[in-house]
Amino acid sequence: MGEKLKKMLARQDALLKDMRALSDKDGMTDEDIASYEAMEKEYDNNEKQIGILQKQSKREADDKQPVNHPVLDGVNEPMPKPYKSLAAQLKDIRDAAHGNVSENLRIVQNAMGGNTQVGQDGGFAVQTDFAGMMMESAASAGNILPRLDSYQVTDGSNSVKWVDIDEDDVSDTVFGGVKVYWASEAATVAKSQPKLQERELKLEKLMGFAYATYELDSDSSFINTLYTRAFELAIRRTLEGAIISGDGVGKPIGILKGGSLVSVAKEAGQEADSITWANLSAMYHRAFDKSNSIWLAHPDTHEQFDFLSFPVGTGGVPVYLPATQTGTIDTLRGRSIVDSDHCSELGEKGDIIFADLSQYMLAYKGGVDAATSIHVQFLTAENCFRFIFRANGMPKRNKSLKIKNSTKNRSSFITLDTRA
Repeated sequence: MGEKLKKMLARQDALLKDMRALSDKDGMTDEDIASYEAMEKEYDNNEKQIGILQKQSKREADDKQPVNHPVLDGVNEPMPKPYKSLAAQLKDIRDAAHGNVSENLRIVQNAMGGNTQVGQDGGFAVQTDFAGMMMESAASAGNILPRLDSYQVTDGSNSVKWVDIDEDDVSDTVFGGVKVYWASEAATVAKSQPKLQERELKLEKLMGFAYATYELDSDSSFINTLYTRAFELAIRRTLEGAIISGDGVGKPIGILKGGSLVSVAKEAGQEADSITWANLSAMYHRAFDKSNSIWLAHPDTHEQFDFLSFPVGTGGVPVYLPATQTGTIDTLRGRSIVDSDHCSELGEKGDIIFADLSQYMLAYKGGVDAATSIHVQFLTAENCFRFIFRANGMPKRNKSLKIKNSTKNRSSFITLDTRA
């Protein structure tokens, strides 16, 4: 610390003592007030100078520190991308089977920690941007994935942790236990506080394998399109299936398996495999947020909607509004209907779901980890491609919610009991 800075700090201490002595007087004279104001002005000016001196001192100290970051160099640099297409890299991988390892392939392997001296159990990592496109395309093209509350987990982490409100009843409290009182109604007010719970979502692993013959591998444009489309579709369908009905064992907890699901009972005497207006009305009114919800329905279930009507006297009026032109979508009570064959078969619990998909949390780790090996099917001249994608998901709430003056619980996910 410089001598000037030391002197100024000492002067500040002296000023504070003198100002305190004046302010403690029973009656301050005009001369005392003038002296106090002069010291106060000096004190404020000194504070500004001290701040400047301290910043300058820190800059000079930092400048003297040796530059020493050999481990961190290049950590945030973008991965090299020497290939313009997946097919171009696959051709080089095929050539490597005959001992001809290209410089571009060495660049990718070295950057990703791989080994270009391929052994019996070895393989080549596929350039990251090609693999990443598969997840990006799947998430943007599906009917379900784009509607979820999705989070990308950063490198070095295998899970997501967060603190959530633990509540299943808002009839008398909110946030799991917070309650306030009208002063006139309670002589004493009881303590209340939120009830919190820690939740964790650990990433699970999706894996897929595919083979490409020597002849197929040589057709660059075809294999580039084929593998990207095929695994994009596989990722999307597998994830969407788990989001609806996953059991949480090595995969996401699905909507139909989550603790917050509310299932509405069928009507008395209702026919098997049928859907009535009363069923849909009951589902609609059990939702938290109707404005953000959609109807997820198996296509066979959706077909039943053409015959729905609302009873008026001895007749009835239609309640289902099919799409009237290209680009529009079928609606029911003003909410979109999305077909998904991941829903249960017609008549089973889960064949139709009224869902606010923004209340489902999906965590995933970057793109798809793709690699290929020339040894697995060496005798048949086929390359083996392995694709791994890490993700997991669950409904944000693990309980349905009781509201005031009602025996019917509410939720973001409503379905209909089996009609057998």
